[in-house]
Order: sequence, then structure tokens, then C-alpha cells
Amino acid sequence: MAMGARWIALGLLTISGQAVASGLEIPEQGARSVARGGAWVAKASDASAAIHNPGALVLIDGLDILYSHNLIWHHATFTRSPSQLPDNSPFPEQDPFAPVENETPFFGLGASFSAAYGFDDWTVGISAYGPNSTGALKYPVTGGQRYMLTELEALMFYTGASVAWGGKDFGIGTTIQLAWMPSMRYSLVVDGVPPAANDARVPETLSPYASDWDVEATLAVDADPVPTAIVGAWWRPRHDLEIGLSGRVIPIVFEAKGDIELANVPGQAVYNETQLAVTDSSAALDVPLPLTARLGMRYVYREAGAEVFDIELDVVWEGWSAIDAFDADLEGRINLAGGAPVEDVSIQKRWRDTFSVRLGGTYAVLPGNLALSAGAYVEQGASHPRYTHLDFLTTDRLGLGAGFEVVLLDDPDGLQLDLIAAYNHVFQEDRTVREQDGKVIQQRPIAQCPESCAGYTGVVANAGTFESSFDQVSFAINARF
Repeated sequence: MAMGARWIALGLLTISGQAVASGLEIPEQGARSVARGGAWVAKASDASAAIHNPGALVLIDGLDILYSHNLIWHHATFTRSPSQLPDNSPFPEQDPFAPVENETPFFGLGASFSAAYGFDDWTVGISAYGPNSTGALKYPVTGGQRYMLTELEALMFYTGASVAWGGKDFGIGTTIQLAWMPSMRYSLVVDGVPPAANDARVPETLSPYASDWDVEATLAVDADPVPTAIVGAWWRPRHDLEIGLSGRVIPIVFEAKGDIELANVPGQAVYNETQLAVTDSSAALDVPLPLTARLGMRYVYREAGAEVFDIELDVVWEGWSAIDAFDADLEGRINLAGGAPVEDVSIQKRWRDTFSVRLGGTYAVLPGNLALSAGAYVEQGASHPRYTHLDFLTTDRLGLGAGFEVVLLDDPDGLQLDLIAAYNHVFQEDRTVREQDGKVIQQRPIAQCPESCAGYTGVVANAGTFESSFDQVSFAINARF
């Protein structure tokens, strides 16, 4: 990314309070949606419709300003299972089978801002937000997961402008966006054993837990902004039924570029700065994000023209099969290995498209003053069991959400101020990957397998048990003029 564009991106990031992960999201952005279990396509009646369904922006009359903030706790644990390969670790004090946990579970920067203005048959709006996920993961560099992941930091967000047209019973709209990825750092331990030390002693030099040649490698990249768009439609075929349809229609592919960094593993071999340097280094990595589609149907019960309660059912599709692998195109020569060239790295993903079903609703306990919401959803995991990984741990999940909305101010002159608060817990499927099934392979950038491993395909890095869950607290302030 050019320096000027990078500073602009970081400035917008700071203004919006947004720093979020590139990766899979948990439903959903915005407190009202969180409270309803993500069922917010047909009832997207505030400025967040720019994110969820631009066609529903026609429901806004006058000026609507929404600030929403999500706090996320990502609990993840990995327990390495014993390998069938010999234990060649020269560091007996390290316990590769001890459970390791994400050391940075709390992520507090999940903000979103949207504003929309409706006049006549038109509505226009702006928005800035990020994927609803966690932006940082950290595991011990000497833990049993070291060859899979030690640290991940990623920044991503969207800025957009919206326009919608329609009447009291229908609307169509679009949000034209720029997707930004100003920074991504991905770290793991690699076994830097050179071919000269490797050839005569295979499989003894295939180290499943730790190696004398271990170094922590970091891929540090950023990308120029990428255009994309969300389109949506909203329709009320009868007074008690509403239908919403929306989706991202332009795929996103970040063409990230940057550098490679090497660092010592604590308590193991200590190399100096010259040895750890990579001469003429560079890195390139494509990071795609999926197309999406959402369909929602909402039943509304009203008394005397006022909405008493509603129930909405949504189906959401996300095209995660766009991510087959993270292929890093690496250049340079490693001083530590006598100037050996850096080999390209491929972290296989083989993700699949996912579906989720979301059911939620809102009940006006005190019409015009207090409303309660609740919802639930089930969602497929994108990762195949054999390719389960700690970087973006996406397994089958069940989410339960609840929240409330209270009117803080209702000025007869036209200002209404609402406070919304919500909580969501996400249960994720535990997974145990057997060594004979695992497909996440230890990275050996110099003596790569199977060429330098006497025919062995390599050391499986994801053999073990994965456990994870999410907690999410969300609150919002909505001003309507």
C-alpha cells in the first residue's frame, strides 16, 4: 500500500474505532441484529440497513444516525496429541501436550457507524464498519501449536455510500464500498533445518514437537483498498408480511504485499540479527473474501397501527469455497541457511460454502418505550475437519442472543434517542483431528517435504483437540430526527 493511502486508511480506522479481523465472522454487526440472533434482513429498519439490506433503507424517514459497538471474547484451546514420529525434541523442559489457550481473548474495538437520510422516495447514507470478529490471536511460541500459529494480527474495515429508492411497500438499494486491509501479521514457528543436516537422518530429523533449527517466521503484509458492493431489496406484499433479500455481489481479493521477518524462539537457539536477516526479501499473498446472499421473511403483528411483535426467519449463504489455500509467494535468501533461497509457503484451507438459519423477533413490552428481543441461529463451519486450524477456527456453531431497547428521549419536536443492548453466546463444535487425518503440515521452508524428507509428506501440525466459543456484548445509540 502506498504510504499516503496507508495513513488515510489508518486515520479512518482511528476515527471509526474499528480494528477487526480478516476472517470468518460471527453474527452479527449491530446491537439490534445481535439481540435477534442475526435475523435482521427484512426488519433492517435503522441506518445499519446499509450493511444488512440496502433496500430496507427506504423505511427511514428523515435522519437516522446509529453507532453500535461490539465487545467480543474469543475462547480457544488446543491440546496437541502425541505423534507417531520419534520425539526428537532437544528441549525436554517444554511440554508439547499441555493445553494452550488464546492469550488475547478480549477484543474491544468492534465499532460500526452508519447514517441515512430519507426524503420523498429516496434514501442516501454512509457507513464505516468491520467484520464482526476478533482482530488478534496469540499463543505461546513454545507451545504444542507452534508449527500451526503463534500470533495473528489483522486490520480490516469497510467504508461505503448507499442509495435506495422505493415506496411504503417496496425498496431497492445498493451500498458501494471500499474494503481496506491496512495491516496483517501472521506468525508461526518453522523448522529451518537445511538439507545438509537432514538427508542422512530421516525420519529422525522430522521433528514433531521442537527442533534445534526452529525460528519464528512472520509474514507482514498490507493491501490497497478494493471496491465491492452490497445490493438489496425489501418488499411488503401484505400488511403483516415483509421479505428482504441482499448480498455482496462483487468479490473481494486483497492483493497483499510485504516482507518476511525471522525471530528466535525463546529458550532455544539464539541467532544474531545478521543470521536472522533475509536478503532481498519480499512476500505476496492474495486474501479473498466471499460473495454472500441473505433471504429473510418477517411476520408482523400490529394493534391500532403499532407493531406489537414480529418473528423473522433468515437463510444466509456465504461463498467461503473461494479460499482454497493461503499461498504466500516469497522471495529472498536466508542468511541462517547459508544464503539458501526462500521457498513459497502454502497453508491449505479447502474451505467450503456455508449456510446459516437464523430465527429472531422483538416484542414491545411497553409500546414506544421498551422492547425485548431474542434469537438463535445455527451455522455451518467453513473448514473441513482435516484442515482445522487455529488461525480462523470455524466449526459448526449455535448462537443464542437476547437484548432490550429503551427509548431515552422522545421529543415532540422530532428527536428520538434509543439505547440498545444485547448479548450473544456462540457454542462451537469441538474437534479432534487424528495425525493420520490431519492436513495442516509443518512448514520447512528450506528442506521441504516430500523432496527432502525421504518420501514422507511431512509433519502434521494440527493433530489434537480444538475447543472454542465466543461471548459477545453489544450496545448502540440510535438518534432519529
